[in-house]
Amino acid sequence: MNNQKESKRKVTGKSLIRWAGFFAILAGILYISIQFIHPADNIASVNTGLWVVIACLTSIMSLFSLIGIIGIYTRQVEEAGWLGLIGFVFFSLFWVISMNFSFNEAFVLPLLTSDAPKFVEGILGIFGGTKSAVDLGIFPVLAPIAAVLYSLGGLLFGIAIFRASVLPRMAGALLSSAAVVTFAAAIIPHPFDRILAVPMGLALIWLGYALFSECKRSTGK
Repeated sequence: MNNQKESKRKVTGKSLIRWAGFFAILAGILYISIQFIHPADNIASVNTGLWVVIACLTSIMSLFSLIGIIGIYTRQVEEAGWLGLIGFVFFSLFWVISMNFSFNEAFVLPLLTSDAPKFVEGILGIFGGTKSAVDLGIFPVLAPIAAVLYSLGGLLFGIAIFRASVLPRMAGALLSSAAVVTFAAAIIPHPFDRILAVPMGLALIWLGYALFSECKRSTGK
């Protein structure tokens, strides 16, 4: 009886990791797709339904990425070591900040386009490199912090995956490369720099599929 209960607990844990892999796949697909349908970063776009839909999808994508990363890390927590933990924490914090930005884009900015257009333009300018004419509070500080968390966290997390050899090593290498390649955004004008998100989306899909298919085989489902 005790052995049966223990077995059920193990299957439940593997099932959770498996579904985390599924969410990572969805996150990767969304991350890539959003780049090609994202409206222009201007105040006219903020008043459209497409803007709200894309901002909501971005928030959902960030949540799915966070769930997927938790599953990826949990699957190799012992093998990843301290490097994996640091990379996991940094990379996870990026997606939390990303959710904050996309939530405000979806539910706050559209309400301010008439009463505070300069503020809206300032927020949009953060990603386009345009200086704001008004005080934007903590947002100008959060943006570079998020960039560092994304690049450094993704780099370390990918290296940890590569070294752990639990999931495909080349997927870990792709994750690290995708994180580092974002530095090219400094020379690629916005919005063309959105293409730099494609390698990261592919890495999430690859790792998510590996996690999902591995746990599916082990649970026999």
